[in-house]
Amino acid sequence: MEELVGTTAGERIRPPGNDRLASDLLEKLYGLKTTRVTELNAYDDRNYHVVCENLSVNGEASTISEHGYVLKIVNSLDSRKGEVIEAQTEMLIFLNERNISCPVPVKNVNGAYHSLEKLEVDGLTGRYVVRLLVYRPGELLHRVPITGELLRNVGSFTANLDHVLTGFSHPAYDDHNTLWMLSSVPRLRQFTYAVNNALERRLANQVIERFEQDVLRVTSQLEQGIIHGDLNEQNIVMSSNGRDIAAVIDFGDAHRTCLIFELAIALCYMIMQSGDLAMGKHVIEGYRVVRKPTDLEKSILKVTVCARICQSLVMGAYSHIRDPQNEYLLVTQKSGWSLLKKLWPLDRDQVLRIWGLSD
Repeated sequence: MEELVGTTAGERIRPPGNDRLASDLLEKLYGLKTTRVTELNAYDDRNYHVVCENLSVNGEASTISEHGYVLKIVNSLDSRKGEVIEAQTEMLIFLNERNISCPVPVKNVNGAYHSLEKLEVDGLTGRYVVRLLVYRPGELLHRVPITGELLRNVGSFTANLDHVLTGFSHPAYDDHNTLWMLSSVPRLRQFTYAVNNALERRLANQVIERFEQDVLRVTSQLEQGIIHGDLNEQNIVMSSNGRDIAAVIDFGDAHRTCLIFELAIALCYMIMQSGDLAMGKHVIEGYRVVRKPTDLEKSILKVTVCARICQSLVMGAYSHIRDPQNEYLLVTQKSGWSLLKKLWPLDRDQVLRIWGLSD
């Protein structure tokens, strides 16, 4: 996910779009003709799964992917950050070369991995980056039954992904900052008004305050690295057996931060998906096979998971006010508040025991 707001609250950044625009851009920029266009769920970009004819005038895409591509029209805020988009492209190439399956960037007819295009749809005009990525087939995690084995695989994949990323660097990530980073949790205060329920709004503010006190004060003592930043049920592609991870997608939130934040983010979404707080122990079991959290990391894990749940809920509520047609923005609301109300009152040691981290 990325923020649906710009540098100030209220700025709309999601691109306009439709299937016809996607087809026209694909032919103009990539020399490919579509046989099928399907818009995909997206927080603030426009993503289209496009399947193409087996003919191409693009020397960079002479072999057509049988599973198609994702044509991505990037939101106006991120479209201003060309260096970050270049970093994402390099990261995807780096990971694919090291057996981490993720979307493969495709060059356009001019030999570039992205271009800034002026688009006009229904009277709305703006300049947006357009990219093309090879589509990774499979079933998204949110559509498969949740088992302990699946969650252990998610945990080990999470740690392994970050381990591989220790070999990657790019200057664009040295000072990259967005609302969706956990380090930005204090900025949520300007959006909590979007939460209608007064008790839930008060709970959100309690989480924000505790995260500032217990986590942000110790981040300099935590191991740092580049993380994916949004390992949720919509960004993990499962293999046909429903247990193994076939690919990971959507690196729009990748950034340099505390490595333990990656585990907290994955835990947040996997627990919401399973509907059972105790299922988090399986994610952690898998994670610990590759990387063992330190005592300090364990001590902040509960608050950090709560902060991510809070972040998702507050920004989802706010973003839906700005874009009420996008129901995807509300996907975590019901299960998220229920989970937060269960997890927040538990003391740290109790949570560590539930998650198998009390040793």
